[in-house]
Amino acid sequence: METFSEQLRKQREERKIRLSDVAVQTRISMKFLEAIESGNFEILPETYIRAFIRDYAKAIGLDPDETIKRFDQHVEAVKAASDEKAEEDRTKSSGRQINLSTTQKIGLGAAGIVILAVLSYLAFSPEKNATVTRIDYGYENTQAANQQRFDSAYAATKMEPDSSRLVLDAVDSVWVNLVIDDGRTYDLLMKPGTKAAFWGKKKFNMTIGNAGGLLISLNGHQYPPLGKSGAVIRDLTIMKDGTIRK
Repeated sequence: METFSEQLRKQREERKIRLSDVAVQTRISMKFLEAIESGNFEILPETYIRAFIRDYAKAIGLDPDETIKRFDQHVEAVKAASDEKAEEDRTKSSGRQINLSTTQKIGLGAAGIVILAVLSYLAFSPEKNATVTRIDYGYENTQAANQQRFDSAYAATKMEPDSSRLVLDAVDSVWVNLVIDDGRTYDLLMKPGTKAAFWGKKKFNMTIGNAGGLLISLNGHQYPPLGKSGAVIRDLTIMKDGTIRK
């Protein structure tokens, strides 16, 4: 029996639509589209899974509402199977009797005493109120390669006097597809409190998921929020002179 993802891929192939064409039309990265067709939903940003699937369905000529209904049924079936397996594991575990020898019991008791001693030290240590500073460079380790590309793009255009500087400031989890001057393309998953700066000579085109969670500024001028929390904005273009086209 075909899975939900296998059905989607088969329906796309029957319509002779390339996945790359779906990526161009939806502005969803190939990585996420491939994840949808392979059933690897764990790597998709949870906030946007349903939006991505809906856009995918539209791009290949399926009914988005019916596709989402099938996806929900798939999720329920997976959860039911997971719950059933967990219940089986608990039943097996409860049927096992653990017998400890006298030596093992003494060892466990000694370990408990050591743990209590360590916890007591930590609780009453004079350093318990010390301030810990966490440095967050804005991107998770999995995005280190993208960060390097961002830095390279910044360095490449920073010296040009007619370039404009775009700053994206995430106040909530946000997905952004950014195209600079119809050339460089970035697919960003930004967590709250992160910023990214980009330079361009003509325009910045964006598709934004969770528009209310992103603050945008151009050359120091900050725009008001461009949409409500959870809203998706497509093909938003900020021109070099600061005008916005939708």
